[in-house]
Amino acid sequence: MNYQASITDDPIVPELLRSRLEAIGQEAGDAVQQTAISPIVTESKDYSVTILDADGSVISASGLIDLHYGAVMHAVRSTIEVHGETIADGDVFLANDPHSGGGLHPQDVVIQRPVFLNGERVAWVALAAHMMDMGGMVPGSSAVKATECYQEALRLPPVRIVKQGEECEDIWNIFRINVRSSDLIEMDMRSLVIGSAVAERKLVELVGDMGLPSFQSACATLLAGVERVLRERISQLEDGHYYSAAWIEWNNDVMRVPCNLEVRGDRVIFDLTEAPAQIPFFINSKEYIIRAQIAPRMRQMLAPGLPFNQPVLDIVEIVSEPGSIVNCTMPAPIGAAHMDAAMAVYTAVGQCLQLALYASPQAAERERLLSPSLSAYGTGRWTYLDHFGVRRVYTLIDGAFSGSPAASDRDGIDIKSSQVNIGNQLEFADAEVLESSYPLLFLERRTTTGFHGYGKYRSGAGCQESFQAHNTDTLVGNMTGTRAWFPTGGAAGGYPGATMRYFLTNPDGETESVGIHQTGVALSPGDTFEMFCASGGGFGDPLDREVKSLARDLHENRVDAETLRNIYGAVLTDGGELNEEATAARRDEMRAERLREARPAASPVDATVDRDAPAQPLYPGVVQRGNLAVSEWSGTVLAVAPGNWLDGCPVIDTHVDDRAGGTITRSHLDPASGRLLFVDVLRIQDVPSMDVLPLRWTQAGHNLPKG
Repeated sequence: MNYQASITDDPIVPELLRSRLEAIGQEAGDAVQQTAISPIVTESKDYSVTILDADGSVISASGLIDLHYGAVMHAVRSTIEVHGETIADGDVFLANDPHSGGGLHPQDVVIQRPVFLNGERVAWVALAAHMMDMGGMVPGSSAVKATECYQEALRLPPVRIVKQGEECEDIWNIFRINVRSSDLIEMDMRSLVIGSAVAERKLVELVGDMGLPSFQSACATLLAGVERVLRERISQLEDGHYYSAAWIEWNNDVMRVPCNLEVRGDRVIFDLTEAPAQIPFFINSKEYIIRAQIAPRMRQMLAPGLPFNQPVLDIVEIVSEPGSIVNCTMPAPIGAAHMDAAMAVYTAVGQCLQLALYASPQAAERERLLSPSLSAYGTGRWTYLDHFGVRRVYTLIDGAFSGSPAASDRDGIDIKSSQVNIGNQLEFADAEVLESSYPLLFLERRTTTGFHGYGKYRSGAGCQESFQAHNTDTLVGNMTGTRAWFPTGGAAGGYPGATMRYFLTNPDGETESVGIHQTGVALSPGDTFEMFCASGGGFGDPLDREVKSLARDLHENRVDAETLRNIYGAVLTDGGELNEEATAARRDEMRAERLREARPAASPVDATVDRDAPAQPLYPGVVQRGNLAVSEWSGTVLAVAPGNWLDGCPVIDTHVDDRAGGTITRSHLDPASGRLLFVDVLRIQDVPSMDVLPLRWTQAGHNLPKG
């Protein structure tokens, strides 16, 4: 990567270019919304517009789904590689197969249009959106039982659908006979073609106004500026090694996905070589899709005000093994390539970055505010017969609206998956629009009450909704999702979040649980389908939550009296008010009880702290003094460098589930005060899912005397 800024350029020109490109992207997106028909595009905004240079490098991107941008870049560069010199003015290409030049997964089609001026290719515009169906063994194409990619969907490498202004009818006909509801889905696909034409016309005007040399120079300067800022921000991170493990839940088992982050100067290297081997299920992913997930996360955490362009993608260095679940090869099924496995990596990467940020005193305080990552979603592909007896399909994506994790300075956000201002945040479609488009009737649609990620700061609440089939007897669903029983963890002593749950209740009031990968879920007349979305974890020990915040939680029906007493240590008066004095006493009692119940530390440390040594951050509540990791709460030594400070904590194991050989939460305590420092979620046999090894810590283990 070598973006050379031109010193002769007016520094204002790249900024003006950025604004005009973003405006073009927004105008193209408006055209999509005005011409598409599916609510997932028009209401939820599951589409994106990416503008690239002549060689397929991203120069501007817009839309809510920021993980599209890296996948779209992959598709355009694949198209250039496949079609080369035959690419001509007036061509439009389509690709959807991740194994051969597609985007995120087969249902996300990528429409690509080269932009020519005076016979020379000067740019590309590419639009991606979710299609309700792309063929395959199940309606909606999310085939949870597929064992190879051939079963999942119609697979298209980069192919022309328009050649020099003339439609390639053969390709359109292949699409029409392989896809359910192709008449409707074709209209959504054509909306992307229309949007690309709008962007093309505006880009031709822009490049014509600027002149091609000035356009290219301003693009290079814009990209060079983004790379410079990102390198500067990375340079503020403490060099060293940061480890986090996330989990992929599949039926009754889980797979551990470790991420080892190396920070070296202005480089970040994400080592995913310990990821599991690819499996015969639809959750395998590809390295370019993992990069498309990671890059927006890095930008959000390091420099959220930057425009999204090629350096955001190029700065992400990944090491992975071909044939693994994060870098699969043919014929692995890949229908959820951006979901289960990719979301687990997103969680682990986010945790590693936040560990590095927190351990870096020179990083901005804003960047050091921890918020654990959330990787939970739930969707249903529902099929039915319309009034003409034609089988239709739609995707209900309300399960994507989980409650965000808490942060180190505030509670989580309801019906939002993240604390930071990011893309990939679909809009919540209007209930009446969905009811008018599909045969369903909502009974409720609101935030969940009850269990969530408890902590000094609690998580947000996810979406809770129920609906019935309406004006049809044929509503059948195929479910997809994550976090049915293995919850997302918290941070700094915060509890794990809520899980994703589906239920079906018949008219007699009998309720049965529905699996998150269950197919053939039939809603008969009078049956009610109910969904409770997951949430992220909490931040900080729940016993440190302010009493006034608990009073608000009680008033808003977020907690009940039992939770107040047993989780938050709060005591109510006979009149139902919070008694602050009694609450303080009960909390002291609960901390002492934790220490009596806890198992001794795996590696207790007997050492004297040098109080003259500066306190350098390792993790919230834990600092490095010399070669010792010390609890800020009590001054107790937890580890000698380069050990993991978690090994110096007494622990309490609490049963979560019998699956995966036994799943637990492991609470790590301050040995003196009994405060929660970290609550891990793992299998009984596993090592801790976190380690913080800045270079100053590992070097202290060699350069300073121990004890």
